[in-house]
Amino acid sequence: MGIALARIEIWVQSCLEQWINRSLLSKNGYKCFENLQSFYEDYQRAALDFYYSNNQSTDSIGYSRFILTSLTIIRLMHIKLCEDTRFERLKVHAIQIPHLLDLFEYLVLPNRDDMIRARDLYDYFLEFNEKPYPDLLSNIDSQNAFGVHFAEQSIEINENLQKIQEQVEQDRKDKIEEINNAKEKYEELMKKVNDLKCECESNIYYPYRKCDRCTIIKEADNIKVNIYECPIPSERRSALAVMFELQMPNEIRCYRDILWQLVNRPKPNPSNSMDEWLSIRPHQSKLRQYFKGSNNCKVKLVSKTKSITESHYSIARHVISTPLEEYFYENGLQVQISPTKINEFQDEYRTLTPELTDSNYKDLQFSIDNTEFAQNRVIAELSKCSLKLKSAEFVEFGSFRSGHRLQWWNLLSILELDSLSMDEESVVILITHALLQYGPLTKDRKSLICSWCPESHQQLLEDHFVDELIMRLDRHLKDCECNWQNE
Repeated sequence: MGIALARIEIWVQSCLEQWINRSLLSKNGYKCFENLQSFYEDYQRAALDFYYSNNQSTDSIGYSRFILTSLTIIRLMHIKLCEDTRFERLKVHAIQIPHLLDLFEYLVLPNRDDMIRARDLYDYFLEFNEKPYPDLLSNIDSQNAFGVHFAEQSIEINENLQKIQEQVEQDRKDKIEEINNAKEKYEELMKKVNDLKCECESNIYYPYRKCDRCTIIKEADNIKVNIYECPIPSERRSALAVMFELQMPNEIRCYRDILWQLVNRPKPNPSNSMDEWLSIRPHQSKLRQYFKGSNNCKVKLVSKTKSITESHYSIARHVISTPLEEYFYENGLQVQISPTKINEFQDEYRTLTPELTDSNYKDLQFSIDNTEFAQNRVIAELSKCSLKLKSAEFVEFGSFRSGHRLQWWNLLSILELDSLSMDEESVVILITHALLQYGPLTKDRKSLICSWCPESHQQLLEDHFVDELIMRLDRHLKDCECNWQNE
């Protein structure tokens, strides 16, 4: 499985853009987005099962590649949509993936190509994170929402909205006619009652049988009419948002579904207790015919509140005691889409951080989690130092990652002074993680020696530092060779 996932990730990195371009030029056009969505869902399922099982990361490098691969797919789809004149307004709408930009620091990237790609993706999503208009997954009925604007400009959507509104008016007239007919029937029955006398008490042979007068009164009292709930919001902005959800272009739907699933990682399809518009009365029967999406789409039009028709308020009303206006209700559903279930940031960055299991080093887990200055805390934790570990080693280990710009210099120091035991697994984990983790990013690339290389690894771009590192590594290797020969 690992090899298959690696091949997919390499293909996405090197060939996906060409494949999309070629597909868009063919007669199938945006059909490729449907195929890409199916491809992504299969990839995501397999990648999370392999890299992230039992609610924890089993491969931090693989999980980092999953993040980069997912973002590469989303960025390429977004670029192609922005190039289409129908969707160019996407250029001013945000792409907001919770705590994504903070997560880049913790990615474990073993080579330069991954770092270059990470920096390009970071810059792209940083730019769109700061756009003024809302993203596609929130505030779908706001004034500046993409869907509202698109629907407002669409002739087809406006024509269909007009048809629905005309049908609503016709349904209201039919309901008024039904109420009037029911009232006439009630009055006719009550006229008959006026000419009759109750004979229930005098009928000793059939004491449980109602007389004609009481039977007619009961029939009249049972004349009721159901309420009418409008299936579309009366406010135009909300109505346009609903129409966009029903009739949005499929390429937008595919892009948004993929984005939504990534936001919900590591459980891309969370359940919710909301009501779907197209599965509840009266919206199902009135709006289903206008729905252009697939039944398998992930993001659906939902509501926290029930429709009036599905609530206890929908009980049929007596025609005589109920005013006409109490039969008619505005749409009772909220206008929103399937909510996201966001993984806590601490949980996710820990999936990218190795866990120390050795009892001698376990209390120093905090020092491997990030590059914050931790020397004072390390000294404060000295009382927890294992008897098998020297206090100097405890402090050296805990201080190794204090300051992301110092990690490579600290490695030089360790190699020179031999202050940490390289045959300890925890020491190897510490050094490996420090050297492979991407590290904090600066927003201004101009301040860097090389724009793709973060500050944590800038020393590798300096010849004198690399020469010194190689020299000390060679010296350390020769020492190891001597030890082996002596044994």
